[in-house]
Amino acid sequence: MDNAADHREAFLNLEKEILTLHAAIDQDSLWQSVLQLLKKALPVHRVTLFLGHLGLAEARLVFTDPHIGFDDEWYRERARINPFSPFIEKHIGRSHYHFHEVVGPPAVFKKTDFYKRFARAEGWDKGLSFMFWSDSGMRAMFSLYRSPEQQEFSEEEQDFVMTLSRHIEIAVIRVQKINREESFRTALQAFTRNIPAPVMLIGWSMQPVFVNLAAYESAAVWNLGRKKANSLNPRECFYIPKAVTKAIIGLKAQFTGSHDGIDRKALPEPITMKHPSIPGLLTTVSPVHYSPAMLARPGFIVLFREPIQHEVSSEPKQRIRERMMQQLTPAERKVVEQVCLGKRNDQIAEFLSKSVLTVKTQLNSVFQKLNISSRAELITRMR
Repeated sequence: MDNAADHREAFLNLEKEILTLHAAIDQDSLWQSVLQLLKKALPVHRVTLFLGHLGLAEARLVFTDPHIGFDDEWYRERARINPFSPFIEKHIGRSHYHFHEVVGPPAVFKKTDFYKRFARAEGWDKGLSFMFWSDSGMRAMFSLYRSPEQQEFSEEEQDFVMTLSRHIEIAVIRVQKINREESFRTALQAFTRNIPAPVMLIGWSMQPVFVNLAAYESAAVWNLGRKKANSLNPRECFYIPKAVTKAIIGLKAQFTGSHDGIDRKALPEPITMKHPSIPGLLTTVSPVHYSPAMLARPGFIVLFREPIQHEVSSEPKQRIRERMMQQLTPAERKVVEQVCLGKRNDQIAEFLSKSVLTVKTQLNSVFQKLNISSRAELITRMR
């Protein structure tokens, strides 16, 4: 490629691959579209895509083609002496680099321990990496590798890949956003379905993603004390308790400070804290990955626990009913209303234009959420 006209022509030849890239909605389709785009764009020996970096720790998800068939210990040792990670740490925000800037030209690189133990086995001695950043944390990176038989990347090729990288970055941001939102929804459904208790979901950026009514009330008690909290609107005076914030900061440090390999899947242990002055008031902060691929950054479930006697004896029955109904979906509330009228499942199904199986499923969900075992108990607690 010698000029802008050549770039335009090459870009037009990749129109199909670019459209496929922008249609990707998950990490697998993203990887396949990036791979096909880059392999068609220019000759390379290997393509690697790193996704889900946390700070400058190892990537949380790695795709490479051709496949490298080594065990975890090989990868851990490779990460330990990898010369590129220290270079990236010193150049936060940089968009790209040639491998020879880090390890020298091929003749020099081939004398290093890293080449002899790892790069030679992977079949490359030169390369080019492009990085995408979110503040000081790396969002993603892709690398192109060439074998000893291939030429070094030219300045024209670098400029052309830079043009393509803008499309890849847009696709990465979109897929990560889709993954994060879907993961939050999945986690939220799982926790609110099975835990009829004050619960919050806090994102990686320390912003609340979900807070149920009971959690607003418990946070107010935790922050202001029971007497003052009872005189205020819990939503209006809401903020994350300092103890919860401190626990999340500690859990985040465990994620970002880990360098134990590219396939680390273990979660830090939950942290439980006692209120300094209110006996029996506890809160537990649990990290949650949401998705097996771990493309989305982790979030944190906050569960408040209060002594049972306070919830039973001090709340009016109407307030208790409201708290119970708040834990249910609109469809489940309609089923509960019909149950409390004494209707059978088949009558409820006919009235709500549902199947009997749907009514049974929703009623079982109600029992789980409210921690009750029968229709009679449900009716009693709703009176």
